[in-house]
Amino acid sequence: MIPSVLIKEPTPYTRPTDRYQLSDYLQWLWHNYFADSPRVNEITIAYGYPWKGRLGLIRLSTDATMTFIGINTLLRMSQIPEYVLITTIAHELVHYIHGFGSPLPRRYKHPHANKVVDRELEQRELGEYLHACNEWIDNYWYSFYDMQRAAGWAGIQGAGSFPPRGSQSNGTQ
Repeated sequence: MIPSVLIKEPTPYTRPTDRYQLSDYLQWLWHNYFADSPRVNEITIAYGYPWKGRLGLIRLSTDATMTFIGINTLLRMSQIPEYVLITTIAHELVHYIHGFGSPLPRRYKHPHANKVVDRELEQRELGEYLHACNEWIDNYWYSFYDMQRAAGWAGIQGAGSFPPRGSQSNGTQ
């Protein structure tokens, strides 16, 4: 019999609860929904600018050693449902596996052609998150954004900065 101290138990990937720990959400999503996909470079994630028309972005460093995922800083606020944050990170991971913002080969000519991202999220059993997110965005996002902007981005730390292309930031691999 092998002593239990020699048996390496898998790291549990339970759904995170702290919106400030984006790397925990990234790890949870990757392990539970994208484990079949290759991770071929370092992936970092951080909050950034409070865009009105964008919830997230993905970009590849100039030397292709790092992928950066930027998340709209408004998604850290408790008034935004967690499923919006989860769907946004998952959306960017779909771009990654499709070869946008990653060194992987591009699967499609355009990143959103023919709803490839939505179809991929559905296939990966993230459809309920996607539909709830889309409904919330359609009904509440723009008024929420306008309210936060009118308040001068009160309570939003560090709104508006992403690391320059090719630089490192706190995140996860």
